[in-house]
Amino acid sequence: MKNAKVLSIISIIILLYWLVTKFVDIYGLHPIAGALYEITALIVLLVTYVLPIVLIVFLIKSDSLLKKKFILPLLISITAVLILHFFPFMYTV
Repeated sequence: MKNAKVLSIISIIILLYWLVTKFVDIYGLHPIAGALYEITALIVLLVTYVLPIVLIVFLIKSDSLLKKKFILPLLISITAVLILHFFPFMYTV
């Protein structure tokens, strides 16, 4: 199913976004990188919380054969939410 593949890619991008912001000093890299982070942070934050809900709805509405395709993106998006909340910033200012 095409939806599962797209949702998997989006969840991986969200996870990588939050991992990069936790481990890399975005503002120290370049002023443009800091500006891009500020512009995209609210959008990515919204998608981070909405994506697991969408995945649960797809998981409930899908056939039994397609349910396993939505489990991996759901686990990745839940991991992104946990990283967002429980991991401290790993760089020193």
